[in-house]
Amino acid sequence: MKGEGLKEGMYVEAQLEAKEAPNAMKLSRKLLVDESEIFIVKDSILDVLQIEPVYFSDKDMIVKGIPDGTQVVSRPIPGAYAGMLVKVYDEKGTNENTSETAE
Repeated sequence: MKGEGLKEGMYVEAQLEAKEAPNAMKLSRKLLVDESEIFIVKDSILDVLQIEPVYFSDKDMIVKGIPDGTQVVSRPIPGAYAGMLVKVYDEKGTNENTSETAE
């Protein structure tokens, strides 16, 4: 930014226009695989889902292309691969097939 009276180290207040992304989801950037895929769980088996990243911040991303009801892996799994058998846990750490996160 440039402007009279604006010096390095000063703070600026600004309003930004952002575009709305319907049917989008916020996820950690750590979950991204090969630039446009994430791991999901289908019947206790890992699979990859092609997604459309629409925005990136330092730690998060906004993505489109995740169908409703999809079980998205909530944390990176070291050595994960499509076809890997996993257990799905709810937030309390108990095995539950209706949870939407896998660890």
